[in-house]
Amino acid sequence: MINILIGPKGTGKTKVFINEVNEALKTEKGNVVCVTKDGRHTFDISSEVRMVTTEDFNVKTVEEFYGFICGMISQNFDITHIFIDSITKIADITVAQFDMVVPKLEELAKKYSVKFTVAISAPKEEAGANIAKYMVNL
Repeated sequence: MINILIGPKGTGKTKVFINEVNEALKTEKGNVVCVTKDGRHTFDISSEVRMVTTEDFNVKTVEEFYGFICGMISQNFDITHIFIDSITKIADITVAQFDMVVPKLEELAKKYSVKFTVAISAPKEEAGANIAKYMVNL
C-alpha cells in the first residue's frame, strides 16, 4: 500500500502526516519508520517510531534515496510502514523524478509487505500518473 499526501505549503499535510505516523503505532504489528531530512518532527512523533534523518547519510539523488530505502528494508525485515516526509527536500528530487520511483516502491511494498506514506510539498497538478494513483485527499 502506498499513500501520497501532496499539496502546496499550508494545506495541512504535516498535521495529517504526523497523525498518521502516530496512529500507525497502534495498528502495525511491526516497526514503523519515519524518514525526514532533519529532526524537525522529533517532539511531535512518538519515541517508539524509528526516526531516520537523511542529512546524516548524505542522500542527494533519486538513486541514492531508493538505495537508502532498500538498505533499511534489507537490514530489518520487521519494518511494516515507512513514512517519508517532504521527499523533494530530502534529496534533490523533483516531483517528476519521484513519479518514476513510485513503481519501484510498489515492488518493494508487495515483495516485503511494507506500506509507504509519502508527503510531497507541491501543487497536485505536478503529480504524474504514478503519483496520482496513490494521492490522498487532504
